[in-house]
Amino acid sequence: MHNRHVVELLPSGKSFEAADQLLLDAMLASGLAVPFSCRRGACGSCKVKVVSGEFREKVLTPDTPAPSYPLAADEMLLCQSHACSDLRLEIPGWSLDTPALAVSAQVISKRALSADIVELVLLTAQPLDVRAGQYLRFRLDDGDSRCFSVANLPAQDQGRLVFHIRQVPGGLFSEHILPTLQVGDAVRLEGPVGACTWQHDDERPVVLFATGTGYSGIKPLLLTALARQAEVTLYWGNSSPTDFYDAEFLERASRAHPRFHWHRVQSVDARVQQVALTQPHHWADSQIYACGNSKMISQVRETCLAAGAQAHRFVAEAFVPSGALTQAESLNTRHPVLEKVGPRYSLDGMLAAREQTVRALAAIADQLKVGMTTAQALDMASQTLQAMGASHTWHPTYIRFGDDTIRTPRQGIDPQRKLRATDIAVVDLGPVWDGYEGDYGDTFVFGEHRLHDACVKALHEVFDETRDAWHHGLTGRELYDFAEGSALSKGWRLERNLAGHRIADFPHALFGQDKLAEVEIVPSEMVWVLEIQLCHPTQPIGAFFEDILIGEASGGV
Repeated sequence: MHNRHVVELLPSGKSFEAADQLLLDAMLASGLAVPFSCRRGACGSCKVKVVSGEFREKVLTPDTPAPSYPLAADEMLLCQSHACSDLRLEIPGWSLDTPALAVSAQVISKRALSADIVELVLLTAQPLDVRAGQYLRFRLDDGDSRCFSVANLPAQDQGRLVFHIRQVPGGLFSEHILPTLQVGDAVRLEGPVGACTWQHDDERPVVLFATGTGYSGIKPLLLTALARQAEVTLYWGNSSPTDFYDAEFLERASRAHPRFHWHRVQSVDARVQQVALTQPHHWADSQIYACGNSKMISQVRETCLAAGAQAHRFVAEAFVPSGALTQAESLNTRHPVLEKVGPRYSLDGMLAAREQTVRALAAIADQLKVGMTTAQALDMASQTLQAMGASHTWHPTYIRFGDDTIRTPRQGIDPQRKLRATDIAVVDLGPVWDGYEGDYGDTFVFGEHRLHDACVKALHEVFDETRDAWHHGLTGRELYDFAEGSALSKGWRLERNLAGHRIADFPHALFGQDKLAEVEIVPSEMVWVLEIQLCHPTQPIGAFFEDILIGEASGGV
């Protein structure tokens, strides 16, 4: 009879029993929602701190790769370990209970800022950890919600939450709920969420763009920049003079802070980027934030990048019309088994994670240098993800140079392979941001090489054509059949061992690990990743691109 050991999980006090099976298997069998992903000891998702007790690592077979995730002396991986005694474990940064996003708040004031903009001030029983630039969802009685940016820094304002809400004709919240709210009334909130947040770089000049009440999301970033004595410029676009409802504060701030300047951009289309181009910004070194309608964000992004701004230093939050995401979700019903998600899942949470991962990939690619080894590149990527706020990664970061670009993650790489002056490189990220999984990868060409350029060109064409085919109702299996044909028509081979996968609020492995290329359903948006890896028929040249399957209306930047 096998010995059974009691494993206690701190700080929750919950426990489970383990015999000689892997601790991860024993914990999942007990119904506990432990985070995990790769099961190979590579991603660190199931890392725990050993407070007390003895354990042993699993025995590896000759064909099994050794765990590669670095551990401290008091840490272990649940997927690689067995209990030898009773254990007390702590899972850093993870709660076994459903994350508490819902909170009740009380109205403490309400006043008009202009003819159609209202300032609503709330106070929660417990202070919320709101980062500059985040927003909250107001839950409505019918299950719907409305999102509004937090327009102050609650930690510096006695925990108060300030919102600037425009009264929209016919708006459910602004015309029918907001007017009825009185001091003392309770509202239900969820969050905070959003990735348009301060990037912790106090040295760079800051450029802020806002249209309308998008200013409410920008103001906390402005306050943060002013407190750090940063050089900061704000471009605020509106269609009428009364829309500049916070002009008095901005004028005071510009007098008190000589390094702060702001520009009224008053016109029907409020082309803030055109005014910005007339000013002497050093775009390549600037940290840029934009908040407002999606058209403005798209135009500002295109203009700033053309002027020399770095893609990973452009951070944006697009306002989505009320109810648009809810409607999109209702038109795209997820399969109850194959597309199950966790308790925190939301479309805007997934969009924020995607956007932050895209920025992270750009930042990492910008730091790849000729002569760097793959191992050095992986260390750099890990430091970059941590600095940008990733709590961990749900799959290991994969970086592949040269000949290794034709290999899949499970086939391994040469960690000492160096990036050459003329080379091709793949970066594949799977970070977790605020409990949501990001997943994005792309390929980069160094120097001039005809086949490298052709490979990347074909890669993006195959991806775009396959994604377009998804919009026409193809199943997962049909998508990869389509992608294979598209690749062959361009003279390249599709690597079918990379077959797409699920994604959700972390860890999606609790809800499903099916491969996209094997499912016989039309995949819903925002829960599947389309992976495309192309290889040359005869030469060791490969390229990789992946992104979440996402509807055109939800696309962000």
